[in-house]
Amino acid sequence: YAGKVKGSVMEKYEIRSFGGEAAPKIVSERTIQGSAVVFGQESRVMFDTQRKRFFVEIIEPGAVSEELLRSSDVKALLEHNRGRMLARSFQGAGSLTLSVDSSGVNYRFDAPDTPDGACALEGVKRRDFFGSSFAYLTNEKENVTYEKRADGMLLRRVKKITHLFDVSIVSDPAYMG
Repeated sequence: YAGKVKGSVMEKYEIRSFGGEAAPKIVSERTIQGSAVVFGQESRVMFDTQRKRFFVEIIEPGAVSEELLRSSDVKALLEHNRGRMLARSFQGAGSLTLSVDSSGVNYRFDAPDTPDGACALEGVKRRDFFGSSFAYLTNEKENVTYEKRADGMLLRRVKKITHLFDVSIVSDPAYMG
């Protein structure tokens, strides 16, 4: 992830992805849905390249609000590639539907009648794309805490996401829950 200074606060552009129950699914002929953010589950072990340390992460319940979704420009992408947009929610309206519930942030869209839309449908159907992902910013000082677990691993808890950029269908999720 790349750092971004906002005022005197460091924010990082970060990407996280989920498999398992969060995986994208085809729910009708062209409709894909999944969970981009899953609250309360530990990630696989990740590496912070800036601080040169390993950690696991939990996105806390309430880290994303309906208000954030209504005020954001969120794109549904293939593999976080902005050149492969599948749908979009601009300030809560558009071809991408986003919602927050007690388990996380869910997405739903109709795959466009384009080569990327066909690729998304076929990839989800074949389970080549079996992860749902999201890209975000958070205020590291105000919205993140760290603690050392009994096994010595660092646990990072994200309490609030300040900006959501995209939800993506991916092949390699960081969280399997």
